[in-house]
Amino acid sequence: MRSATHLVHAGSYLRHLLGHTSGEVVVDYLGSGAFLGRDNVRQEHVTAFLPRDPRLTLRAAGGRGVDRTHPGERRILLSVGAPGIKPYLRLVAGAHTRPEVVVVDEGIGTYGDWRTRRDAWRRQGAREPWPTVRSWAVTGAAHVLTERRWALYEQVGGSWRVVPEVAAGFADTSSGHRAAVAEARAVYLTQPWVELGLMTEDAFRGHLEQVASACAHVGVGFAVRPHPAERGSRYAAWPELARDLPAELDPAVVGARVVLGTDSTALLNLAAVHGRPALRVTIPELHLLERGLGSGQRSLLAAFLPPPVDARQQDVLTHALEAALGPRGA
Repeated sequence: MRSATHLVHAGSYLRHLLGHTSGEVVVDYLGSGAFLGRDNVRQEHVTAFLPRDPRLTLRAAGGRGVDRTHPGERRILLSVGAPGIKPYLRLVAGAHTRPEVVVVDEGIGTYGDWRTRRDAWRRQGAREPWPTVRSWAVTGAAHVLTERRWALYEQVGGSWRVVPEVAAGFADTSSGHRAAVAEARAVYLTQPWVELGLMTEDAFRGHLEQVASACAHVGVGFAVRPHPAERGSRYAAWPELARDLPAELDPAVVGARVVLGTDSTALLNLAAVHGRPALRVTIPELHLLERGLGSGQRSLLAAFLPPPVDARQQDVLTHALEAALGPRGA
């Protein structure tokens, strides 16, 4: 688990499991990992996003319970993005039988291929040949070991759809976000582009100034919702929203008049699951990243989001904002 959003997906699967079984469900939580040197998953996230049920027992990370087996026990390895090879081998060694493998979404990266995985690890600083070897291994494990994909999106007849049972994990804001709508604010979902070394702080700040200017032109306020892995206080020029919750569960984001950003998972989920007006904006420094999207990722984004807009073209961006906001900003 490298994101609190991963726990939301895991929680929706566990609710499904509880609804389709009658016995006890014991979860050995193997813990979280760092992204860009920061562990963004806290204990309160585990408590909040995994279900509470009299039949469910959660055993903390670091316990040895995962190695113990009992006759008739059904064992499931619930992984993020692709099966975890080490925990899979640990389960096989402990039980001498193959566990069922269920894979939940990691994010938009889940809908890519081995090349997009390799490129993602390269961006995070890994050096060849490790990103390629690891990508082949993970992709191969996903094809061979995965028995069920608990995916938020699925293709039916060439079209993408949201899977309601998986999306139910994001439904907790359905009543809470209404109060935030009155704020008439655009929210920009940032990504850790500076931490990844893809652009400078000055360049990104200039991009945000362009977007904020267009928002002011159409009469909406502008706020920034930082990515959890970013350095704090970077966006002092604008209201900066808290990042304690996944954006898809934050009433201040779900209730925004329009959400903006690059090709991010949260932007996609807000449009597809919550039906929020959403707008993709491009940044020159990220053109290679955009061209590197896999065909599945491209079609998924296109299914729920309008075509991206160059923020440097103020007239075009203003028109796109007006279209997203609807008549008279409604």
